[in-house]
Amino acid sequence: MRGGAGGGGRRLGMLFATVVVDLIGFGIVLPILPLYAEGFGAGGFETGLLVSAYSLVQLVMAPLWGRLSDRVGRRPILILGLLGSAVAYFIFARADSLGVLFWSRIIGGIGGSTIPVALAYIADVTPPERRAGKMGLIGAAFGIGFVIGPLLGGPILSPLSPGVPTVPGYTAAALCLVNAVAAILWLPESRGKGATTASSRFDLRAALARVATSRQILLTLAAYLCITIAFSTLQPTLSPLASERFAMGFSEAGLLFALLGTVSAIVQGGIVRRLVPRTGELKLLRASAVPFAAGLALIGLAPETSLLLTGLVLLGIGYGGAIPSILGLLSRAVEPERQGAVLGVGQSVGSLARVIGPSMAGYLFDVRLFLPYLAGATLIAVGTAISAGLRQPRVPDR
Repeated sequence: MRGGAGGGGRRLGMLFATVVVDLIGFGIVLPILPLYAEGFGAGGFETGLLVSAYSLVQLVMAPLWGRLSDRVGRRPILILGLLGSAVAYFIFARADSLGVLFWSRIIGGIGGSTIPVALAYIADVTPPERRAGKMGLIGAAFGIGFVIGPLLGGPILSPLSPGVPTVPGYTAAALCLVNAVAAILWLPESRGKGATTASSRFDLRAALARVATSRQILLTLAAYLCITIAFSTLQPTLSPLASERFAMGFSEAGLLFALLGTVSAIVQGGIVRRLVPRTGELKLLRASAVPFAAGLALIGLAPETSLLLTGLVLLGIGYGGAIPSILGLLSRAVEPERQGAVLGVGQSVGSLARVIGPSMAGYLFDVRLFLPYLAGATLIAVGTAISAGLRQPRVPDR
């Protein structure tokens, strides 16, 4: 199903707003989660498991949500995900033990596993040659959510309930609930009845079989794994690196993440859409590897703050160009009726990377501060080498 330009634009605008608000809710609780767990007696290992639980659940749920969206449509799955996230944040706000906190993250992972459905929605309403640029909207939504959310959850909302994140948790729950209502009222379905009926014959085993028999898909997923592991090395190490090397506190670390998110959002949401029609996804992916790897290396080795900030800007440019390009290549390598499930497999690959990357980075950081970043830069080089086996789609695949 594909409407006119105006109709498609309105649908994508509503989808973008839906994803942004959902990710703001996620960002609200993200910076306060470790401190909340510590209050229940959690050590570093338990806190690491708490953080990993979210991605581990996504690893399982993302392809299931994608498959189900191929059968019943994108809209109901997106709404269910928002409602699940609202429940998770409510439990987060009411948690009175570490076990309850784990349940909030598990339910949150279930509700937050619908990004591949949003990507499939974009593929439904966007011509193949424009998908990478439009999928950059999802990356921009991540950037916006991870800039606004932590600022809300940290310095603005946390002081309203000192010692316990009740107000941030309730706020995140309310945002998701209002978002679900807005989606019910204004987000249309992206697939026609014929498409939904045809895709109802599709199952997850067929998606995995399609992945296994397609060299293009396998190489794209391998490159995506390398890129995502490389970027995720930053999450558990940037704040302690800034603290140990530059004596920065939590506020400064939040600003560092805000800078990275802002640059990435600008690149993914604006620049990529203009570059892809001229260069193609594959050339942009390879070009993005240069600032990506250079940014990681510079962050790891920076002896002064100005170089650290330069590294973050370069990383934001590289990551902002690489992610929508790789997702565009993945989308264009699969038939329309398999979009949801195969993109769901891709989301699971990303979740696996976000389980592997932080644990690897934490281990390397204990050896030397700069090692996680050099490892990330090496992985970008590996991902670029893998991309040598990819081909750029030249004709519409629909």
